[in-house]
Amino acid sequence: MLLVTRWFGTFLCEGEEIRASRLFPKEPAAIAQRLAAIQRGEVLAEERELGPRAREVLEPRLRAYGRLSRTAVGFLTPEAHGYSPELFREATLELAKAATRRQVGSDLHITQAVRSLDDLGAATNLLSERLREWYGLHFPELENIRAGRAYADLIAERGSRDAVIAALGAQYDSLGSTIQERDLNAVVTLARSLSEVYRAREALDRYLERAMETTAPNIAALAGPVIGARLLSLAGGLKRLARLPASTIQLLGAERAMFRHLKDGSPAPKHGILYQHPLIHQAPPWQRGAIARAFGAKIALAARADYYGGAKLSPGLTEAFQQRIAEIRKAHAAPKPRPARGARPSQRFRGKARRYRSRGRR
Repeated sequence: MLLVTRWFGTFLCEGEEIRASRLFPKEPAAIAQRLAAIQRGEVLAEERELGPRAREVLEPRLRAYGRLSRTAVGFLTPEAHGYSPELFREATLELAKAATRRQVGSDLHITQAVRSLDDLGAATNLLSERLREWYGLHFPELENIRAGRAYADLIAERGSRDAVIAALGAQYDSLGSTIQERDLNAVVTLARSLSEVYRAREALDRYLERAMETTAPNIAALAGPVIGARLLSLAGGLKRLARLPASTIQLLGAERAMFRHLKDGSPAPKHGILYQHPLIHQAPPWQRGAIARAFGAKIALAARADYYGGAKLSPGLTEAFQQRIAEIRKAHAAPKPRPARGARPSQRFRGKARRYRSRGRR
């Protein structure tokens, strides 16, 4: 007998006769749950109940109950058992909703957080510049005394120039003009808003650190939580990052430069967002490409460990990366001498020459 599963039930068939059946509940959620289990390659309880009596099956998933067969089972129709197409549509909608919910993992929250951090950084720069210009009409010397969040917090807490000078505990002969109460209130409101933005940035930094230690601990330990979160954002999630080759990880964030190189033959980029790591941007220019290449290879291993296995590889990866950096610094202690002018054509000229030769062959 043939073991067959359709979206509305499981059947044991001999020819076109149904010897036994186990129909699914007529509820979209119950049917969607069984369809999801089939997609994952699992065996349903109804199939385990009827399977021992089968000799043939239609799916490799059920190979334990018989050999594969290509028998047509068009005679099994849902209408004959009281199941409507509308019920199937509702069940597939439930299945799609469940699949969508499963796709939203913690790595996507990290992606949104790091993008929000970038937005808050841009807002901080704009608001701080506006606050310095506005409050500088009243007390321009404060910009040389306090900066960043301390500048905004002092104005938000003290307000007027006299109160700020008293809080600083020093004497200043300011060149600023007097300010009316209503104007000062508006400036203080702006300063308080800027202080809130600074606090939100610090809270997001703490969240990213905790989230990366939970979701991608190897990447966080190797690249740092912020750079690791940016890599997840650029790749589109931990799953996609784990499947990228090391050469692609090395150039994440340098897509425009890569397209420009392919288009007009300009120099190829050596690194993308990895340049923000101190070991790369503090290295001499002639060593950065090799260090970024080694860094991309270690990030690829860390991403695969975080996504597939969850093993703690970061101590060994960090040590191996440091050893590789030492080898690069030794092998590339000095920059390579540049060829004499006119010794060979430029990359751009060679690209044009290849295009001309290819046109000539046509």
